[in-house]
Amino acid sequence: MRSLPGALAYDPMSWFQDDAVVLDERPHETVAEGVTLRRRGLLRLSAATVAAGLAAACSSPLRRGATRAAAPTEGALDVTAFLDEMMPRAKRFVASGGESEEAYLMAVGELMARLQPPTLGETRAAMKGLREQHDPEQGRLEVAVLMFDLAPGKGFSHHDHRDYNGVIMGVGGEAHVTNFDILGDTPVPPRGETFQIRQTRDDLVLPGRFSTLGTRRENVHELIAGPEGAVVLDVFTFLTPGARSFGMTVDPKPRDAARRIFDASWS
Repeated sequence: MRSLPGALAYDPMSWFQDDAVVLDERPHETVAEGVTLRRRGLLRLSAATVAAGLAAACSSPLRRGATRAAAPTEGALDVTAFLDEMMPRAKRFVASGGESEEAYLMAVGELMARLQPPTLGETRAAMKGLREQHDPEQGRLEVAVLMFDLAPGKGFSHHDHRDYNGVIMGVGGEAHVTNFDILGDTPVPPRGETFQIRQTRDDLVLPGRFSTLGTRRENVHELIAGPEGAVVLDVFTFLTPGARSFGMTVDPKPRDAARRIFDASWS
């Protein structure tokens, strides 16, 4: 099991400023060793923004733990059309408290497969329109679209996705994704204690293929670029305002090799 040096510095909430803005002051920012965030792909949305979307059904089944090529699409989406399609799903999902999460994640993945990478101008225009619709008194719902450049052999070491879920899709190169479940009845074991995680998946994400993680299912993963590097696109949906990631230290020797169970602790 690979272990990257240094502590994980990965808090998606820290990349957000005031509501519905495009963070383009620094088009690229290093967020981990060998990992660059492309800020032109970062969107921040409010609850009112989501409410303004058109209603749409979410009925796509998801095989548990699957990493698959995207389903056939009806046509490409620009960033505005992508948000119009996705936001009603996000609104219903968060309002439900996270019900039917697997179907939601599949629906997001299928929409991502149709998304044309937005230009800075297109993103700015979409955000301007969304911001004008926002009513601060209605509170906030935050959804992030992020694009990362990963240098060869670099990426994010083991970390969780506390109170949020995500879909990651390959855009260029290839990335190795290893997923884990936290064992036991406590979703977030206390700091300072050793707990167990079980490896559930070991995938190679290529362009057009995606991988998902839920708020409980496979919420821990490690993401490492291949020998030629990788570009990946992430869509995150946050269930709480304080949702963020924490790094962990994982013993490279499994406690139970047959079941791929490892000892872990928070970094």
